[in-house]
Amino acid sequence: MKTKLKIVFLLAAVALAGVILFQAYWSFNAFKLNKQRFDDDIDVVMQRALDSCRKDYFDSVRVVMVRRLSDPGTHIKIDTIMGRDTAHVALQIAIKNKYTGLGEPYSTTVPVYDYYRQKINHKATVPEVLTEMSFYVPHLRDELLLLLGMEDAMKSNTGNQGLHNGIFELPENYRSADSIKLYEYYSRELDKLHPRAEFELHFSDKPIAATVTSVPKPFSMLWHSSPQPVAVTAAQTNHANELMYSETEQYAYKYHGFLFLQHNEKNTLYVRAVFDRAQVGVLKEMILPLLLSGLLILFTIFCFYYIIRTMVRQKKLTGLKDDFINNMTHELKTPIATITVAIEGLQKYNALSDPEKTQRYLQTSRNELARLNDLVSKVLNVAAFESKQINLHKEQVQIDRLMDDVILSEKLKAGKKVDISYNNPEGIITIVADRTHLRNVMTNIVDNAIKYSDEPAEVKINLSSHNGNAVFSIKDNGIGIPAAHVRHIFDKFHRVPAGNVHNVKGTGLGLNYVKYIIHAHGGSIRVKSQHGAGSEFIITLPLKNG
Repeated sequence: MKTKLKIVFLLAAVALAGVILFQAYWSFNAFKLNKQRFDDDIDVVMQRALDSCRKDYFDSVRVVMVRRLSDPGTHIKIDTIMGRDTAHVALQIAIKNKYTGLGEPYSTTVPVYDYYRQKINHKATVPEVLTEMSFYVPHLRDELLLLLGMEDAMKSNTGNQGLHNGIFELPENYRSADSIKLYEYYSRELDKLHPRAEFELHFSDKPIAATVTSVPKPFSMLWHSSPQPVAVTAAQTNHANELMYSETEQYAYKYHGFLFLQHNEKNTLYVRAVFDRAQVGVLKEMILPLLLSGLLILFTIFCFYYIIRTMVRQKKLTGLKDDFINNMTHELKTPIATITVAIEGLQKYNALSDPEKTQRYLQTSRNELARLNDLVSKVLNVAAFESKQINLHKEQVQIDRLMDDVILSEKLKAGKKVDISYNNPEGIITIVADRTHLRNVMTNIVDNAIKYSDEPAEVKINLSSHNGNAVFSIKDNGIGIPAAHVRHIFDKFHRVPAGNVHNVKGTGLGLNYVKYIIHAHGGSIRVKSQHGAGSEFIITLPLKNG
């Protein structure tokens, strides 16, 4: 059996280690996949944020150009030129202001003009249609910008601050404004995919090298006016593939001011998003599967523990049952052998002619039969309460009479000098209980007290009341119970080693039966004991039927 248990332990350990390793492997690979997806997503988010900025930029350009073309000093004339192709009627658009005008009218067709007019969601004016066309027709855009630019230049020459307020203006602090706008768009888009990620945006007017060391505190925007060039190796540029660090590619940001004609590098910003604790955000997103994985491991550990614990308990129970069978066999053979000897004495040695000897042999047989009956009753009682077949017949029990009967019976069968005292100072008269089972309970405890005590045995029984309960205290001067056995004495088949008391016989069922009966009555039992200094059993029973 020990070898089998060792094999079970080994197999359970191997299986558990396999489950843990598999879950760890799965979790690590899941983390890598999620981290890779995170590194891909942060670039997608940057592209979306830049698209939003570009849309804002072009929307603002539209507003300015429509306002400028709608100025009362700007005149727009559209002439229709009829020809053979009636499906594509030609249009000539002439634009001028008080400073200058287009050299030649801009030529297009009615279908083209109508196409761009329909792209606007409301009834569009001519300046709105021309502005919309300029975003898709480079020639028209250049003509319009030349016209407006000449107007700004002429205003500047006359002291009207044309360039400052015109189509080519750059707003004050445009770098800070651009960084705030991009940060807001990037944060908003990132929250849709990875709401727990912490990041920084790095801005510079020169290309930004991939970061090698950790970055400063998250959730800040850094502006580098003129960073020094950094030599970057191939290994240093692959931070997106590292588990503990993430950053986006470098992106050019040009959506500040109206730069149709100005394409100087000084107006281009470079931006990177940097995450120095990306793994924390990824782990937060994986919290549910990781938690379930941990719970699976804990559940597996509990299952193996429960199985092994059950097997150990079954092994222990099997050993206890074997001891019980051996003890019971001996217990049953002793009275049978004694009765057999008594009968043989009556039959073979002419004991029947001696009344005194006959009476002694018969009394011996009666005592042994009573002992045999007691053993069989204990076994039957245990079998009955294991199958929940014991039915209590509660009644008003005269407690003093019952205890006197128990004490008398125990003194008669003790076989040693015994002093049993019983005190009921509060004068409790009756207890609602099953008479037979209550008597068996008291008999078991008093009998154990006598058996495990040296001569003369002293047993003190006190009865008191507390909170509507009867409290029995049964105290002896016996050998006591070792601390390691105190919590097991009510277990089935458990027997406390008798120490130097070698003639104590038992089945290991008595106290288990006692505990069952006490609990069936709605009471409780506990024990106080010190090895070598006796034991005290304290029984609490309801005085009335609850």
